[in-house]
Amino acid sequence: MQKETALSDFDVARDEFLSALSAAPDEALTFLRPGDIYAIGGLAVHCNWVLKHYKRVLQQLAQSDGAEFRAVDPEGEHDAADQRALAGLEAAERGPELAELATLHEGVKQATVQMPAAAWETKTAVFYGGDEDAFPTSPDDVLGWLRDHYREHVPHAGELLADWRAAQAQ
Repeated sequence: MQKETALSDFDVARDEFLSALSAAPDEALTFLRPGDIYAIGGLAVHCNWVLKHYKRVLQQLAQSDGAEFRAVDPEGEHDAADQRALAGLEAAERGPELAELATLHEGVKQATVQMPAAAWETKTAVFYGGDEDAFPTSPDDVLGWLRDHYREHVPHAGELLADWRAAQAQ
């Protein structure tokens, strides 16, 4: 996908996610469906961590000059995000969490805007987590994954909200 189109669709995907999340009233933000790993409000926490992770990947792609690298996150950051995502958000936490999402989203865009057009679809060997095999990754791939990730949680938020409403009706 062309860089400009990809960036525009990245914004659209974020807006779709935010729209789905805005449908949840404050009192639903801590609702956790049995067996799920994200409370309704925790979806924003989870998306923020994913944006942080892939912003770092984009920054490393820009600095790697095509050399393979391992994507590394700060120790404990992912586990802490998972715990917060499981707990959800209190009403007063929604605004700051969504403000962080806006900042991270723009940071990802800036990381891609600064990349030369010639590098947009260039694949670099990236090792994720403890994987022994590298995964060929381009900036276009990363932005595609992030768009898909936002969109994955649009119906998820709707399902969680429907389950919360059903639980309230009982």
